[in-house]
Amino acid sequence: MPCRAPLLRSAVFGGALLLAVGCGTPGAPIACTEIGAEDGVSVVVAAERAREVRGLALEVCWEGRCREPELRLEAGSTTVDLGCSPDGTCSGSASPNGTLVGFAPLDLPEGEVEVRAAVTGPDGHVGEPDSVRATAEVVRPNGPQCPGEAHQLALTLDSGGLSPR
Repeated sequence: MPCRAPLLRSAVFGGALLLAVGCGTPGAPIACTEIGAEDGVSVVVAAERAREVRGLALEVCWEGRCREPELRLEAGSTTVDLGCSPDGTCSGSASPNGTLVGFAPLDLPEGEVEVRAAVTGPDGHVGEPDSVRATAEVVRPNGPQCPGEAHQLALTLDSGGLSPR
């Protein structure tokens, strides 16, 4: 086993070299993209429930005040991996999955809120609101070291009713 000592020295030297050129060095600049995030509520209407839903009206309440953000539902999809070519170019395709998805911009607080969702059916009838208490999560699309933080609440409406995701 005479090869292990040089291999170990090479690994140690390589790690030290990476640290010396800035990877992991305290105070080294961190690359942050311009990707941001928006405060709001995202909703997925499950496929088994989507045929009964033409629209969804939200009411989000906290600290004694309620807000009614606009939510527009669209057909949901699943990304299908189409693989990668030998040159490293990869592709995918969106395939409808029977769900409805939407996002309602809303300046959410830290902490728990109450959400009521009233379904408008295909015939235009508005049903009784379903209600849930949930807490918005802090999202950071670039990681915790970069700006772009937002409070987002993710909900699902399925045959069991409204629930946090």
